[in-house]
Amino acid sequence: MTRTTCLALVASIVSAACLVGAGVLVVAAPHTASAEDRPVATAAASRVERKADLARPSTPDQVVSGALDTPALADAVPFAYAGDSITARPDSWLHQLEGDDRLHAVGGYAHSGYRADQVLAEIGPVPQARVLVVEVGTNDVNQAVPLDRTIANVDAIVRKVGAERVLVVAGPPSDWTWSRWGADRRSGQIVLTDALHADADSHGWAFVDPFRALRAADGAYRPGTSPDGIHPTAEANRSVAAAMATAIERTAS
Repeated sequence: MTRTTCLALVASIVSAACLVGAGVLVVAAPHTASAEDRPVATAAASRVERKADLARPSTPDQVVSGALDTPALADAVPFAYAGDSITARPDSWLHQLEGDDRLHAVGGYAHSGYRADQVLAEIGPVPQARVLVVEVGTNDVNQAVPLDRTIANVDAIVRKVGAERVLVVAGPPSDWTWSRWGADRRSGQIVLTDALHADADSHGWAFVDPFRALRAADGAYRPGTSPDGIHPTAEANRSVAAAMATAIERTAS
């Protein structure tokens, strides 16, 4: 074998070894996401996050407490309120009644997102109220609180406030048939309303369903009456407020 042939053979062996080594390295190397991979993963994650945001409606932290400084006639009906966001929101029935001088909110407590037990913990006695309006329970339904516990807290609110008369309010409609706590909010509101009505009857209290004009046959909101499937629109609250005003005056008489 000549020297030239020997050198060529060595070079051939070295090249083959390099190719094999490179092949082993490529096969054995773990896959790392490339720049092309990452946007796909990020887009998928964003879709999941957006879906989660849509699936979890939230209510701003809104509170109303104590007497409302509104014009009132000398013989205006003094009433107290116990409620959640249906009562506490800026366009709620309570605020829509601020211009009605036949009624005067003399005390109470309402907090968006609060269950009946939470309202009970914050509200104080309002013995000067001729009527107590109790609008609670929708967040109990949302959080799958046992119905008997909700009713017990409603009764405790009534005892604590100490008003002369009581007006219990039906649960509102709901477009949502589920919640993070695994509750069917729509059917739950219907069950709550029946229980509140029965509780009011058992105590001799008044009962009102001011949402009749807003509620569809299946318990959802009628189209155009709710911005989020949970609360009435400002326009819809006008009819709620009118029904509440009539019910408060009737309860007081």
